[in-house]
Amino acid sequence: MRSTRARSLAVATVAAGLLAGGITAGTTDVFTGDKPADAIANAAAEASQQQAGTAKKPPCIGEKKIANKKFVKTVYEWPDDPAHVQSMPGPAKTTWEYKVDLTGKVSATFGMSYEVINAGLGFEINKTKSVSKKVELNLEDKTHYLVRAGKVYKQYQFDVYEQQADFAWVTSTAARCKPYTWVKIGSGTALRPWTDTYRVQKVTKPKAPSGPAQQSSVLTR
Repeated sequence: MRSTRARSLAVATVAAGLLAGGITAGTTDVFTGDKPADAIANAAAEASQQQAGTAKKPPCIGEKKIANKKFVKTVYEWPDDPAHVQSMPGPAKTTWEYKVDLTGKVSATFGMSYEVINAGLGFEINKTKSVSKKVELNLEDKTHYLVRAGKVYKQYQFDVYEQQADFAWVTSTAARCKPYTWVKIGSGTALRPWTDTYRVQKVTKPKAPSGPAQQSSVLTR
């Protein structure tokens, strides 16, 4: 038979491992120890207190999902590179061709796969949609014009929920997860590719597009 000290150390090790690792949804495993339930619970509490700076979570962690998706606003991005910006003299009637690539974006994944995120949002994240256009321009005045291609997104806000549960003790030395409940663990935003756009501005002198491709400030309306 093991000594009392050896048994206590074993209980603390089991409890710390369960707290740190968690248990995935759908598990049928029964977790056993060699001390009564109250001793295991005390050891688990001591182990959790030693994890400074770590947020407390129940030992059973299941799936995550997106809920409460809500439209926020339309977002416009205006890239500032030669592929999307061109200076033209007027007066003139001319055509202009451009291409924009729109990619679905999310502020954070919260550990979810893109498959789960896409299902929750109803559109695909991290997938690029390309749009090419040829437009007719009527530059009426005798001045220089700056023509710029832009990207249009729909911005959404959403909440993220996670399945969590505590232990249910089957015997004094064995436990399994209680029924899971959905707990909100955070919120995020996502951009859904929508369409392209362009704008024409008068400028006092020609403006050369700025070297390497970079995004300008995001404009909203």
